Amino acid sequence: MKNYLIGFCLLTLAAGMSAQTKNNKFGLALGAGSQNYCGDLGSAFKIKNESYYGVVNGNAAYYLSKSFDAGLFGSIGDYGFCQPDAANNKAATDADLCPGCPGRVGLGNLNSRMLAGGIFVRYKFSNGYLLSEHSRLSPYISFGGAANSISDRMRMNCVKAGTYYSFNVGAGLKYKLSERVNLNYNFSLGYFTSDKLDFISHHSNDMYMQNTIGLGIDLF
Repeated sequence: MKNYLIGFCLLTLAAGMSAQTKNNKFGLALGAGSQNYCGDLGSAFKIKNESYYGVVNGNAAYYLSKSFDAGLFGSIGDYGFCQPDAANNKAATDADLCPGCPGRVGLGNLNSRMLAGGIFVRYKFSNGYLLSEHSRLSPYISFGGAANSISDRMRMNCVKAGTYYSFNVGAGLKYKLSERVNLNYNFSLGYFTSDKLDFISHHSNDMYMQNTIGLGIDLF
């Protein structure tokens, strides 16, 4: 697994992860892609939806063994949800109405910016047991946790600003371009420990999903 980098996410874990070897234990990665909401307002965890928001993330990772890496990740991007046309006129209870959407009969939207930072551990399948350590393609899974700072950047009162913690899981694939550089795809989910950021607390806690593509480099 020489010359692989680690990366993110819990969401990712975070994204753009890659992996190192015992000879090149420290690596950096940077990625960009989409960030989507799922919660009481609805779900954008679909291939076809109208609520796409961008995110940029990065990570620093350290080689622990041929099977595991650990590190830190961070991301910044918009986090929100827009109701589809069919749901705009579906009446909601007064307690569920968005404070920033006076006169609206249906559930409101969510508009915010999220700055996240956390830790992760990743299991690498190219560890000599399942795949060769020198495989050009290397899949992985990861888990960790993050602190997520949500701000009302549009000042529309359509999100409850604050810091929310999350459990993060992820999976991805990296492709070795050269001895020290790799291209990687990362999918991650963050599950908040709170259900209050969208002003509604009816069902399971709110979540976010990231899909990113990034570049990684091994330093030493």
